[in-house]
Amino acid sequence: MANQNFHETKKAAAVLKHAVINSYVTPFASKTGSTSVGGRVAFIDGYAGPGRYDDGAEGSGAILLRHAHALAKIPRQLECHFVENDPGTVAKLRAVIAAEGQGVVHTVYDRDIAEELPKALAAASGVPLLAYLDPCGLVIPFEQVVSIFERPGGQAPTEVLINLTAHLRRFAGMLTSDKAVEASLQRVDEVCGGDWWRAAWLEHGEDKTAAEEAVVEGYAARLRARVRGMGTWTIDVRPKAGLKPLYYLIFATRHPAGMVKFGESVSLGLQAWRRARAQDEARGTLLEPSWEEDWKAQEADLKEQWIATLVERLDVELSKGAPFRIVDKADEILRSDLVGSVRGLHLRAAIDRLFKAGKTTTDPKGKSDYLFLVLTPA
Repeated sequence: MANQNFHETKKAAAVLKHAVINSYVTPFASKTGSTSVGGRVAFIDGYAGPGRYDDGAEGSGAILLRHAHALAKIPRQLECHFVENDPGTVAKLRAVIAAEGQGVVHTVYDRDIAEELPKALAAASGVPLLAYLDPCGLVIPFEQVVSIFERPGGQAPTEVLINLTAHLRRFAGMLTSDKAVEASLQRVDEVCGGDWWRAAWLEHGEDKTAAEEAVVEGYAARLRARVRGMGTWTIDVRPKAGLKPLYYLIFATRHPAGMVKFGESVSLGLQAWRRARAQDEARGTLLEPSWEEDWKAQEADLKEQWIATLVERLDVELSKGAPFRIVDKADEILRSDLVGSVRGLHLRAAIDRLFKAGKTTTDPKGKSDYLFLVLTPA
């Protein structure tokens, strides 16, 4: 019953992760599939769900099938490997695939991802792979996540998006309880790749958010250490700005271009999340009729604030007299307040203002990948 309730409607927190997937699948597949035999690209949806919510909204399954059809025109062959072990949910997923997945290469595994992952990885051998691990409970053990990068044919582009923290708070609460279940704590040890997380959590006392962040950061650091050459990006997913995160998504890739494209997707995902929140908050109030106009006005204000901040910070760097790339000055220019929020359109607008003001000789017109564009002082 709980699983059924979970899939009735898409909550605002789910909007973000699905918006990220929606905006990232095509750039990933089109780029990595350009050098793949037959344009093949694989996607493993490790906790697939029903494909669509009961109210008709797209889940990850419907999103992937839609992109698979669109990518076939490039052409790219997006091969979808769905893993879901709840029988009722599997039945709904199969119905969505039957209705929307004609011609799409796909596999449905109806057991737990921990059991089926080796088969799914073998099916994607030598093919670019994006794996999405979004459990209702704890994610698969750390060593299995590492195995995705060490898979057969693992030299092909491989990226993972993980929801790490589902149920972590509940299990971590046992650390200070006289009713701790050691087997449950050991399960978290497996997820985190050791019991290091226990001390990391306890170090922060009653500050549960700081404790959780320490575990998330520690997990990402250990993943980078095990998979050399890999970078990670962490998103904290909140029900509302200013509230504590519901969960954290960790993105892992070996390629700098993956980080850049994912950053664009995060920005678009956050925009979709803000829209969903605005609609939810206005529902049933006097603001409901005008919620979308109000949201667009707020987005316009945000855009202007971000561009103005970028102009100010870029101007400081330009005043130092040496050419630079934004990607090499991320700590000074993007900082924690803009990273993941701004994307190419904001960077382009800021650079254009500085170009027109005579602060740089770099004209952004016709350019792309603004993070890697060399900005030369005038």
